[in-house]
Amino acid sequence: MQQPPPGRSNKTLLWVLLGVGGLCAVCGAGTVALFGLGVIAGATDVMGAGTASPSGTPGVAGGFSFTVPASFAVVSEGRWRFEKLDGDARHTAEVIKLAAIPGIDQPQDKLTQLWNQTIVRDWPGAPTRVLPLRRFVNNGARAYFTSASLKAANNKHPSLVSLYLVEADDRLEPFVVLQEYFDDSVGAVMMAKGSFDETQPAVEELMKGVEGSPVGLPLVSDDEIAGAWKYGTGSHAQYVNVITGSTSFSAVSYTVKYDFEANHDFSYDFVGANTQHGNTQFGGEKDTGTWRVQHDLLVLDGAAHDRRYFIVGAGVGPEGKRLLYLLPEPHWSLSPGAIAFHGELYEARED
Repeated sequence: MQQPPPGRSNKTLLWVLLGVGGLCAVCGAGTVALFGLGVIAGATDVMGAGTASPSGTPGVAGGFSFTVPASFAVVSEGRWRFEKLDGDARHTAEVIKLAAIPGIDQPQDKLTQLWNQTIVRDWPGAPTRVLPLRRFVNNGARAYFTSASLKAANNKHPSLVSLYLVEADDRLEPFVVLQEYFDDSVGAVMMAKGSFDETQPAVEELMKGVEGSPVGLPLVSDDEIAGAWKYGTGSHAQYVNVITGSTSFSAVSYTVKYDFEANHDFSYDFVGANTQHGNTQFGGEKDTGTWRVQHDLLVLDGAAHDRRYFIVGAGVGPEGKRLLYLLPEPHWSLSPGAIAFHGELYEARED
């Protein structure tokens, strides 16, 4: 049995909607920040979705550069904005550079600390624990980031913001990216759902001007991959015949378990169920082989199938559990729309 198409899983760890009021310290007067899932669409080259091929000497420090593209206009010192008009609608992307943080050790803890210092401090009810994600910047240096969602006081539509920490020699260089959509016309609520993908190319263009150091290191270490993992998802729909009034129901769900051994052996166990018109069929598949981390990819050489996953995150999640966040091939576009449908968030299991 082939795997059923992924449905929308309940990714409450990924999308945190916060309806609060006030002003965000990092965003300036009149703008309320909304921190959301700020994954970035990148080139789907052989190294993965998150970066072009790295330059520089692997493992060697080389400083930090932050070059904002000409399409971003200066708003104030350390702050720039991109704007795109679409009829009555206005799409914007802003970047705000923050002061450097000494030391590159414990980046996840520092990411959480900065989140609390700049967001939770000014936003009652904002989550104090965040989901750690990762990517490479333009030259192959690592960046750690996290996100959540808020609604601006001056905007009825959700906005999308991401907080990044880029490794740079002996420090972490942080910046905030805020994506917003403004439109008061009829039907704007539906259009707003896809607005983040409209500004995502501008954000990725911004990322081409970000370089850190060192380069050439893997996105995650082997010991962050090793362990027992589980991911499950499902979707359902109910249909009503408008003529007869009869109803029918369909559902699909599946669970994937991986065991990644420290010696680089792996085992795979897939179980799925597909219900159509009250008839449920079950199926499954198992596989074994070897695994390795290649730049920003998790590469699996299996006896039955070879698989490659783009690595989005690893570490400890908001609930204190180990997490491994992956995008299966070929869904390596990290636009917000793509990640919502194709991302697989694995939790460590103890069985």
